[in-house]
Amino acid sequence: MTAQEIRIAAFGALNPDSYDEFAARLADAAKGSNYKLSSAAPYPNVQAVSQPGRPLRAEALQDPAKKEELFAAVAGDGLAIGAGDAQILVMPCMSMIGFHDGVEKALGRRILRLSDALVAQYKDVAQLGVIHMRPAKQRIVELFGSKAVTPNDAQAEKLLAAEEEAKRAGNSAPVEAVMRDIVLDWKAKGITEILFARADAPKAKHGNAGTVPGVTILSYFDILAAYTAQEMAKIS
Repeated sequence: MTAQEIRIAAFGALNPDSYDEFAARLADAAKGSNYKLSSAAPYPNVQAVSQPGRPLRAEALQDPAKKEELFAAVAGDGLAIGAGDAQILVMPCMSMIGFHDGVEKALGRRILRLSDALVAQYKDVAQLGVIHMRPAKQRIVELFGSKAVTPNDAQAEKLLAAEEEAKRAGNSAPVEAVMRDIVLDWKAKGITEILFARADAPKAKHGNAGTVPGVTILSYFDILAAYTAQEMAKIS
């Protein structure tokens, strides 16, 4: 007897690469499961520009009215791909992790939270290295407390310079090089569990930055996919 198909709706991510990476990691984590994954278009759009009723994340953080618009727009994107009756709802985007409450309220439905997945993954880890985007530092502290080691001031400055260089070069190689240096530095200090919590996590994890021997490196896509597969097992 074939297991009933589990419907999964993914929405709220800021770029198509996020949906692609989540789909690929879910295919690995849920191998053999009967499921259908539907993914929304990037929020707010492919061009990543603000539109009426679809403000950028940064705008929403500064304006309560725009935040409500973001909640409604992301919820609408989810409903457009079947979030109203899908068994599992996910938002595969680290940058949107602080908006889950509002989007859940707008949807009237539970979202499988990336924050819960991250905390569960590292609950028994005493020390965790986290390479994150600059605005996420406080969120990392809230999730992991004192166990989280984040880039120091010098490393953060190097990452910032590499981000600018990457924009000019049109590729992520400069950022990946700095990330690898940080991983090697942390490894030398005995940190063997590292989370790539950046928007460019997929490319970095699959490149030189993510292949340092003796270190376990995961991206948040890996962790959310595994958490989703666990949820699927409960439903099956």
